Amino acid sequence: MIEVEIQDVGYGGAGVARTDEGVIFVPGALIGERVEVEILRKKKRFAQARLVKVLKASPDRCESEETVVPGMVYAHLNYPAEVALKQHQLQTLLQRIGRLEAPNFLPPIASPRSLHYRNKLTLHWDGKRLGYIGEDNRTVINVGSCPLSCAPINDLLRQLRADKLALRRVKPGERVVLRYTPQDGVVVGLGRAPEGQLTESIAGLTLSVAADAFFQVNLSCAELLLNAFRERVKGCRRVFDLYCGTGLFGFVAAQAGAQEIFGLETSASAVASAKANARQMGIKADYRCAPSECLPSHLPEADLWIVDPPRDGLSDEVRQNLLEHAPSRIAYVSCGPDTLARDLAQLSTQYQIDSIQLFDFFPRTAHFETLTMLSLR
Repeated sequence: MIEVEIQDVGYGGAGVARTDEGVIFVPGALIGERVEVEILRKKKRFAQARLVKVLKASPDRCESEETVVPGMVYAHLNYPAEVALKQHQLQTLLQRIGRLEAPNFLPPIASPRSLHYRNKLTLHWDGKRLGYIGEDNRTVINVGSCPLSCAPINDLLRQLRADKLALRRVKPGERVVLRYTPQDGVVVGLGRAPEGQLTESIAGLTLSVAADAFFQVNLSCAELLLNAFRERVKGCRRVFDLYCGTGLFGFVAAQAGAQEIFGLETSASAVASAKANARQMGIKADYRCAPSECLPSHLPEADLWIVDPPRDGLSDEVRQNLLEHAPSRIAYVSCGPDTLARDLAQLSTQYQIDSIQLFDFFPRTAHFETLTMLSLR
């Protein structure tokens, strides 16, 4: 055992101790704490350790409000301090990876709820246990209820656990998915995604959405981001929406005055939902089921491109397409601050960063969302 001082908490949630023998990463430790740790793995330039005892606690340390499940890396940190820490991590990543010294940061936006905010829960079944995958990426940790998920999902999860016949229909290695909307209640997918259509209401929109298509999981915080997005894209007339999903951001751009929308998305059910909702709202839109790299040969010019990629960020080809087509404005919605930093480093050769704002879609976990607005130099 050794004692170390924690100087930082990196993106992912591990405390960082810088010692004469190298960097030590300590999950569960907070900035300013003195802790006793056990070294688990030692690499050439860093080591990974287990927190044994907190000798000097941070004033921001707190007792978890509910049972902690895998992924809740900040259950021991008071929520305002968590949001401030995530803002620090975002700024650090943009400086270290993107070499962006003075981007225009707006104040971070906390989630209206720090627990019971998720409207979708995905659990793994190994034949005996139903829950989350543990730190070893193999073992299933039983979850009786999830403190991040909304009450109706937890209520149905308890019923499902009591229904032995239902779980017998799930093969070991398959997933159980529960998804909730106020209009439809909880729908369940046993060994597969839920089926059918759901009604989602957000940002003044009522949308019919395929149950197996992606939709925002923290609606109250997503609404805050969408309201900010609406204000920042006013004046745009033609919109190109990459990774468009069910069309949500394009529809909000239409609320702000956009007249035409063109979108690309690889999920066929999401594209079908986007087309149906555009028709219902009378929006001129062309949605196609294709990868974001597959631009049509005669792509009409658009004054706003929206990109909302997965955590891997933009591919080389998408970044190159943005630079070649050079729309006057880009709205970049990101759930991966490290890949955002990499992408902005390249886009900033032609674009100025007008604003970056963090929205904490995923309280108590390592993750968060950002909205970055760029304009052509």
